[in-house]
Amino acid sequence: MSSDLRALIRLGRLPFVLGGFCLFAYGNLVAGLAGASPAAAELLLGCLVLAAGQLSVSYSNDYYDRRADALGERTRISGGSGILVDRPDLAPAARRIALGLIALSLLLALCFSLIYPVPWYFLPFVLTGNLMGWYYTGPPLSLAYRGLGEAATMLTFGFFMPGMGYLVAAGHLDLFFFTASFPLLFLGLAFIVTVELPDMEADRAAGKRNFVAASGRTAAYRVAFLGCAAASVLFFLAGSVHPVFWTVSFLSLVPLAVTAVHLRASRPDRDGAVPAAERAMAGLVACILLADLTLVLSLT
Repeated sequence: MSSDLRALIRLGRLPFVLGGFCLFAYGNLVAGLAGASPAAAELLLGCLVLAAGQLSVSYSNDYYDRRADALGERTRISGGSGILVDRPDLAPAARRIALGLIALSLLLALCFSLIYPVPWYFLPFVLTGNLMGWYYTGPPLSLAYRGLGEAATMLTFGFFMPGMGYLVAAGHLDLFFFTASFPLLFLGLAFIVTVELPDMEADRAAGKRNFVAASGRTAAYRVAFLGCAAASVLFFLAGSVHPVFWTVSFLSLVPLAVTAVHLRASRPDRDGAVPAAERAMAGLVACILLADLTLVLSLT
C-alpha cells in the first residue's frame, strides 16, 4: 500500500464512524420499541447510507479546517487527523473524496428508496444531512465559522443520525421518535462544546466564531453541564411513553457527573482543558453505548 493511500485512509478517521453507528443503532432500537422489525439487509443498506455521509465529513472538515488545524495541536478528540497539515499535497484528493462519498450516500439512498417503502421526505432527509455535513466548514455557509456549528451538531446528533436509524427501521418519523431523540439534541450540544475545548486558541486565531472561541472555556464547561442536565431531565420525561427511558435517564447521569466535576475543578487553560475534554467525551460515549445496550436488553 502506498504512503499516499495510507494517509488518505487515516484522513477518514474511521473510528469516528462508530459514533454515528451508535446513534443510528439508537434510532433502530427505538423503532423496535414501537414495534418495527426490519430485515437485516434493510438495516445494513441504511447504515451504509449514513456511513458514507458521515465519512465524507471527516474529509471535508479536514480540507476546510486545515488552516485552523495547523495553528493548534491535535488531541485524541479534536484538531482533525493532522494529515493535511503534514501532507498539503493531498488536499485536492481529500475534497474529491468528500464529494464522492456524498454522491455515494445519495446513490445508496436512492437504491434504498427503490427497494423498500419510504416516505416522500426520505431522500430530502438524506440530502439535507449530507449538505449540513459539507457546509459545516465548507463555504459559503461555513457554519462552524459563523457561530452555527453548535446548532448543526445538535441536529446531526439528535435528529439526522438517530432519525436515519428510525426511518430505516420504522419507515417514517413520528412523535415517539421525537420524544426519544429530543434528549440527544442536548447531548449533542455537550459533545460539540467538549470537542471545541482544546482548540480555543487555534480557533480564535483562525477566525472561527464557535461557542468556546467566543465565550471561553469556563462558559463552555457550564454549557456542557447544562446540556447533560437537560438530557437527563428529558430522558426522564420520555419515561412516560416507555419506562425504559427512566433507566436511560439514570445512565445519562454519567456524563452529567463528569462535566460537573470539571466545572468545579478544571483549569481554563489548554493544559487543563485537554484531559477534561477527553474524560467528558468518554462519559458521553459511555452514555450512548449504555443506552443502546439498555434498549437491546429491553427488546429481548
